[in-house]
Amino acid sequence: MEILTTPYGIHFNFAIRSKGTSPLHALPTRNCFTVASTCTKSQIFGKLTSAHQSFTGFSGGGSVHRNGVLGNASMLLSSMDLTNPDECTELYALILQNCRKLNNLRLGFQVHAQLIVNGVEVCEFIGSRLLGVYCKAGCVEDARRVFDKMSERNVFSWTAIMDVYCELGDYEETIKLFYLMVDEGVRPDHFVFPKVFKACSALKNFQVGKDVYDYMLSIGFEGNSCVKGSVLDMFIKCGRMDIARHFFEEIEFKDVFMWNIMVSGYASKGELKKALRCVKDMKREGVNPDQVTWNSIISGYAQSGQFEEASKYFLEMGGLEDFKPNVVSWTALIAGSVQHGYDSEALCVFRKMVLQGVKPNSITIATAVSACTNLSLLRHGREIHGYCIKVEVLDSDSLVGNSLVDFYAKCRSVKVARQTFGMIKQKDLVSWNAMLAGYAFRGCHEEANELLSEMKFRGIEPDIITWNGLVTGFTQYGDGKTALEFFQMMHNVGTDPNATTISGALAACGHVRNLKLGKEIHGYVVRNHIELSTGVGSALISMYSGCDSLEVACSVFSELSMRDVVVWNSIISACAQSGRSISALDLLREMNLSNVEVDMVTMVSALPACSKLAALRQGKEIHQFIIRRGLDTGTFIWNSLIDMYGRCGSIQKSRRIFDLMPQRDLVSWNVMISVYGMHGFGMDAINLFQYFRAIGLKPNHFTFTNLLSACSHSGLIEEGWKYFKMMKTEYAMDPAMEQYACMVDLMSRAGQFDETLEFIEKMPFEPNAAVWGSLLGACRIHCNPDLAEYAAGYLFELEPQSSGNYVLLANIYSAAGRWEDAAKIRCLMKERGVTKPPGCSWIEVKRKFHSFIVGDNSHPLMEQISAKVERLYFDIKEIGYVPDTNFVLQDVDESEKEFSLCGHSEKMALAFGLISTPGGTPLRIIKNLRVCGDCHSATKFISKVEKRDIIMRDNYRFHHFIDGVCSCGDYW
Repeated sequence: MEILTTPYGIHFNFAIRSKGTSPLHALPTRNCFTVASTCTKSQIFGKLTSAHQSFTGFSGGGSVHRNGVLGNASMLLSSMDLTNPDECTELYALILQNCRKLNNLRLGFQVHAQLIVNGVEVCEFIGSRLLGVYCKAGCVEDARRVFDKMSERNVFSWTAIMDVYCELGDYEETIKLFYLMVDEGVRPDHFVFPKVFKACSALKNFQVGKDVYDYMLSIGFEGNSCVKGSVLDMFIKCGRMDIARHFFEEIEFKDVFMWNIMVSGYASKGELKKALRCVKDMKREGVNPDQVTWNSIISGYAQSGQFEEASKYFLEMGGLEDFKPNVVSWTALIAGSVQHGYDSEALCVFRKMVLQGVKPNSITIATAVSACTNLSLLRHGREIHGYCIKVEVLDSDSLVGNSLVDFYAKCRSVKVARQTFGMIKQKDLVSWNAMLAGYAFRGCHEEANELLSEMKFRGIEPDIITWNGLVTGFTQYGDGKTALEFFQMMHNVGTDPNATTISGALAACGHVRNLKLGKEIHGYVVRNHIELSTGVGSALISMYSGCDSLEVACSVFSELSMRDVVVWNSIISACAQSGRSISALDLLREMNLSNVEVDMVTMVSALPACSKLAALRQGKEIHQFIIRRGLDTGTFIWNSLIDMYGRCGSIQKSRRIFDLMPQRDLVSWNVMISVYGMHGFGMDAINLFQYFRAIGLKPNHFTFTNLLSACSHSGLIEEGWKYFKMMKTEYAMDPAMEQYACMVDLMSRAGQFDETLEFIEKMPFEPNAAVWGSLLGACRIHCNPDLAEYAAGYLFELEPQSSGNYVLLANIYSAAGRWEDAAKIRCLMKERGVTKPPGCSWIEVKRKFHSFIVGDNSHPLMEQISAKVERLYFDIKEIGYVPDTNFVLQDVDESEKEFSLCGHSEKMALAFGLISTPGGTPLRIIKNLRVCGDCHSATKFISKVEKRDIIMRDNYRFHHFIDGVCSCGDYW
């Protein structure tokens, strides 16, 4: 028979399988320590010598295979004299000791079961050996049960159990056990103290570490080199370099191990000059630096971002005769590069390392994979994965597996991430967290829920990192609703949020505009005295601004005592996105005056403010600042500049930036196509798209939306249909609502109303406001009040508070002479509480923005402006301008209508620009509403009379007026 392997925790249910007769089964159940010993010491010694030879296979030379151990153990136990307790104790202890030594843990479990069957009392001697078996097997709970049941525990027992907890990272329990050990009167030795000091170092608990050190001195324990090294390391890790230096100087004999701890300590704290001085002192005292010394220096410089210095010492190390850079040296350079965002450089170093034949370890691989993740380099990451598969040790490493799971999930290969997760042999909590975060990052709601359930079923409890990964992951994906569901789930299980959780939940509230919950979380922060750190403070600003409470966001910003770059970026971005562009630019200036170092995010946050104001001068200044500060390394900065110049009317500058880009991504192409489209250069957009395809790039939905919009703005019907069909036929992409809306806009603007209505009916989903809005806008162009009424009916249901739809329908009625219907629409607006924003135009002159509103005569130069408007009307009428009174929406006589046209805000802004700038200066005007047909016609004539380039941006598109011609070709 064979006793099956059974952990101690369930030994009462261990199974017995018959395999004939066995000496193990024949042993009687009795306590051998109750029987008087009848053997002499010489007889016991003889049997133990024979037992040791039989068990280990050693008899003056040679050895047997480990498979024979079970049989030898069975023979020893069968020959054991149960009447002699000393012999029993020695034999059991010998077998257990060798079980641990030979890693035959299964046999150790069987021996424990036999002890229980025979009723053998676990004494101090056997207990320490048995404890060693369970500790070696990693059965923590079983080891603790054995330890707790021991009647007497010696220093070896305490050392074994503390070692288990220390290796597992449960440093609090390690320290508790030390205090229990001291309370029981057991004197710690040179194996115990290093474990306790290591625990204090990991927890950065200086007070406990100092107490343990004082206790060590009080009992007169001087300690060997290992103990002194652990004390020194504890002081350093707890941030007390002063005490560490004093302790170090008092050590009489300092070997290279001691010196390396000091060098590493200084280097890790960024005190690199002191680290180098320590190396000089080390040499002066006759101790030669070794590989560890050099690696500490290289790592210190790399971690501080001083890569030239790190490379310098790396090359010096390569020129030494005694040793060369090893895997630790290379990994230090790679990790430092990734830590500071130089992922491409990290991969170059990794490639050189492999080419030079240095085999990477798990940390090297995980760091290189992290660089691939940051750069979204799927092919490179797969190559590294392939290398790991060839090296079995790396393929089975959990750190490598976890980094690969994170890599595949973030590089849009969730299925591969799950396969990789399944192949991790020993999944730890980090493994589960990585996969859950990956699902969240890709928006896989159901899969995340299923995996979380499986995780709990396997007895693995989620920690705060688990919940943070889910909340922040779904928030980053844009699914704030799901993020808040997991936040609620976390609250239900009683896990308290930390700053990361709160930041993620606040961002989710901003996404879904849940101001109520956002305020509750803010209240929780205040009640629990959670510091408004960078993350929480900036998240509160973003949440309030996302919920249309910019004033509260500004109030939070004002209350923050510490404002770093992240906080400044948040408030600048909040103002820019809320339409407070001038405030955003003012804050940028204030940030510079506050001596806060701006970064690329600052620039990307500020550039949209310039775009909305068409503030070309400020945009150019920011561009120059970006170049001076070397912030033009990120592709997204270049993309923002292309967009800014395009929205400021400088399309040539946009194209120049695009052409000069060192590396373009898909967004770069999409933005440039969009810029061409909004300016009415449809053929240029098409030509760029053709080149895009010719070089083998693949478009996405945004590409086609921008391309179809460009076709719509330029009236390119055939081309629009061609690219709409191309989505399905060549790229297997189903058109989304945005592309359908573009096609409706294209056809209806061409007056193809029957075809448009048929197209809408065949859409695979219900038309949204963009579709009906496009149709309504086309009805204005072609003066089709009946169809306009039909489209407006849907819009009033979908967007009941959008004033533009009511105004547009009223204007269509007015243009058709249906004044009563127009009046009814205005009454409907009053009933529903819908207000129309007044027409407003603004222009920048001499670093100042001037705004003009219809009916507002408060501008200090209004007399000169009015005189210029009258003069312009006289001049342009001379060359053929005829006022289009159809755009006067009041039922008055023609003379009053013509006078009313003179007061439109865009004409006032244009007149002011003409009298305030030198001749030939291009003028850039912005209007908050669509420019009216009469102003469009008048501006064409003015550009010819005044010989000025006039760029006008309304809420729909750009118009470039040059020498009496508009870029839209009157198709708008």
